[in-house]
Amino acid sequence: MCGITGFLTKTEHLSIDVLKRMNDSIYRRGPDSEGLLLEGNLGLAMRRLSIIDVEGGSQPIYNEDGSVCVFYNGEIYNAPALRASLIKNQHQFKTKSDTEVLVHLYEEYGENLVNHLEGMFAFAIWDKSLQKLFIARDHLGIKPLFYRNDESGLYFGSEIKCLKQIPGRQLSLNYQALDFFFAYTYIPAPYTIYNEIKKLPAGHCMICTDGSVSIRQYWDLPPIDHTSAIDNPLKKTKEHIVDAVKSHLLSDVPVGSFLSGGIDSGLVTAIMAMHQESPVETFTMSFEGQNIPLDDERIYARMIADQYGTVYNDYLVPPDPAAVIPEVIEAFDEPFADDSVFPSYYVSQIAASKLKVVMSGLGGDEVFAGYNRYAGLLLAQYYSKLPRWLNSYLINPLIQKIPEPRGGGEKIDHLKRFTSASSLSPANRYVSYVTAIAEEKRQKLYKQSVSERIDFDLTKSLYTELYDSYDGDDISKALYTDMKTYLPEDILALSDRLSMWHSLEVRVPLATQKLFEFGAQLGTKQKITLRGKKLILRDVAKEYLPDAVINHKKQGFEAPMANWLRHDLKQYCNDTLSQQKLSKIGIFN
Repeated sequence: MCGITGFLTKTEHLSIDVLKRMNDSIYRRGPDSEGLLLEGNLGLAMRRLSIIDVEGGSQPIYNEDGSVCVFYNGEIYNAPALRASLIKNQHQFKTKSDTEVLVHLYEEYGENLVNHLEGMFAFAIWDKSLQKLFIARDHLGIKPLFYRNDESGLYFGSEIKCLKQIPGRQLSLNYQALDFFFAYTYIPAPYTIYNEIKKLPAGHCMICTDGSVSIRQYWDLPPIDHTSAIDNPLKKTKEHIVDAVKSHLLSDVPVGSFLSGGIDSGLVTAIMAMHQESPVETFTMSFEGQNIPLDDERIYARMIADQYGTVYNDYLVPPDPAAVIPEVIEAFDEPFADDSVFPSYYVSQIAASKLKVVMSGLGGDEVFAGYNRYAGLLLAQYYSKLPRWLNSYLINPLIQKIPEPRGGGEKIDHLKRFTSASSLSPANRYVSYVTAIAEEKRQKLYKQSVSERIDFDLTKSLYTELYDSYDGDDISKALYTDMKTYLPEDILALSDRLSMWHSLEVRVPLATQKLFEFGAQLGTKQKITLRGKKLILRDVAKEYLPDAVINHKKQGFEAPMANWLRHDLKQYCNDTLSQQKLSKIGIFN
């Protein structure tokens, strides 16, 4: 695991100092060592967090004749099998690292090497003989890749801050991206908060040669096969999950686990414990402080830890959110508003004090339908059969009048969203469920001059077009849209930025392309019905986890924001969001 950065300019030769500044800006991603390559108008660099082949995996790594080299961030979990196949084809290896597999795989398959990879990655391969730079991001977007392509050349990096080190390059605010943020609380690919910088979308690669840059998608979720059903789906679901967790244990350093007390992290931890020789070190946390109740999921985390004999680390963190916010802002480089940043920051900090690698249960909700919005879409199929006038003139007006509690009323908010969206198309209904601030409110939020620079239809259509493009029922379409947007640019982005801020690698065995491909072929009723969510995953978990863990109500990995806004963060918000300061920005009414 590490961070990468670099450039391929058209005429200008940038200095080694520029390349080093770009690389130093992501020092936290890999404090163990660095690698630099500067040849004419090509500059490539990396920061390394040593996990596999600790002594011999330094980059750049070349092929046999030095014509191909790679700079790489990530882990290739099928590297042992790929290595064996490449050795049979007479490729010669100098190291034991998965990085070297990439250069030989490129020799064998060219750009199609990405079709053979299982893992999380963002890498850059320089083909000296063809004068071609090939860059790719993993299937689901676990690892980030940002780039700037302008008249002077191509610049890229694992974080936006790399691209801020290029001399003489100005950045301007992307108002469309700003609206995406206020609509969804994150900015979807390919947008960033800057007009000049883009995200390489998940499952895409980039080719730079002869001064031109092209981008293509190399992977997408295959269409559902409606002609056949999966035989013994419970057994195969278990096999896929076990295989994924086992493959993610590949490491030359100890691997721990985040353990929240929920099904996803509990299942990952249980399987780790059954296939790892030494006890799994687990990390559980909650906040302490004024008026903050203890998160009772810690009870369930302890049950799992006791059952599997883990080295159990249970932390009560005295929160100081105002002190953490500047670091979170620097870690993300652009607006981001998921309140899970606070527990993620602290649990990553705690784990990094003991280990370099942990596993997480992220991805399970997007494969097996674990969010309330999926239940809402399912219920809407029945609710929409009511006479339209009944909802429009009686039920919805009454529901909208229900006051929300001072501390935040998630249930009431969900009910209001549900009834108000009942007459919409399924795609627009989905968008209404995932929208944080409705369009009419956002239009009132901005100055007129700002609103004129925003295509509000685009803010919605990016999601509705993805939803409608997938062939399946409403739940399948929603899962697909989340996989393309929310998963890579919210859930996985949060995990990457805050773990890497603490020089910690987080692996996500429930977020693999194989598991997503398999999950898409499962019937919707095996994932969600009116009885509940993530049904087949719960059935798998019955073999591994206590009934109390499986049956207790799901709690998100969130911070007590309503409480903090009234207490710990009250003064900070009053100072930061004062009318005087907001008026100086020139964006808001």
